[in-house]
Amino acid sequence: MLNRLGSKLRIALTAGLVGACAALVPGASAQADTNIAGKKVIFVPISMGISLTEGWVRRMREHAAIYGYTIDVRDAAFNTGAMSELLAKAITEKPDLLVVHNPTVQLLSRQIKQAEAEGIKVLQINLQSNQPSTAFVGANWERIGREIAEDIVKECGKDSGKSGKVAIIPGQLTAADSVIMNEAAFKVFEQHPEINVVSNQASDWEPEKARQITATVLQQHPDLCAIFGHWDVHTMGAGNAVKDAGKADDVLVYSTGGGDSVACKAIEEGVQDRIWSYDADGQGRDAGTMITLILQGAASADGGMLSIESPMKIIKAGDTYSPDLCWKM
Repeated sequence: MLNRLGSKLRIALTAGLVGACAALVPGASAQADTNIAGKKVIFVPISMGISLTEGWVRRMREHAAIYGYTIDVRDAAFNTGAMSELLAKAITEKPDLLVVHNPTVQLLSRQIKQAEAEGIKVLQINLQSNQPSTAFVGANWERIGREIAEDIVKECGKDSGKSGKVAIIPGQLTAADSVIMNEAAFKVFEQHPEINVVSNQASDWEPEKARQITATVLQQHPDLCAIFGHWDVHTMGAGNAVKDAGKADDVLVYSTGGGDSVACKAIEEGVQDRIWSYDADGQGRDAGTMITLILQGAASADGGMLSIESPMKIIKAGDTYSPDLCWKM
């Protein structure tokens, strides 16, 4: 299942769709002349109030304003039970398109299947269920997990003079990003027996829990070499625990994230060392484009999922660093 998910994270727009994309100009003052004005889109995110989802919604609403359709946001506020209920209610309202932000690979799979069976198109954003749908826009988690693991091997592996000890802090062990990144990372680590994963504990996306996990791991393994956090927001807690322990020069803190200005600040202040950014601002534009195309009838020629893979940026201190690598709301 995981390889199948990872294989779908690629650009799947045909030449015809690319031509349609060119017509989208965020910020245009005049409404575009299309047949999708008045159509209804409902977005059910894991939570609003974070730069990731706020950035997506800002860009999606720009597209909606141009083309005259509506976007209604139903905030689950990190409550998975509420999220399932919100999606169930949204399906009964028969929108033209649902946008979903999956907390785990399983939670919304039945409802995604139900919606598609009832003719409601579903766009999954950044975190993918194991249930296929009309489209996906998001990061290539296999690539991120593999690249971070390879960098950890370079910094902590053979001939590095380091212990090779690594702590992994997923958001949730069953979240799509964590599942795919862990699988990719462990494939790399298996080829390097000097790498020893001493902890793989989920933070439930909470910085304080990540801080507590890290503090405990550092007590048990004072020679820890690296931490791989699966989201920069909760990894702030891990980075602060490293600084509090006086280990900032010894322990590399890796994470992934949407690449907003807070990420650059974390690099500048040494709270995190290297962040693989999938650029949430760009993802929001891609999601807006995909929504508009789907509402105009776009579909994959082979019956599979339309998919746009998010370009990657690596934010780290050094000669290549610039605050321009990050975006602002």
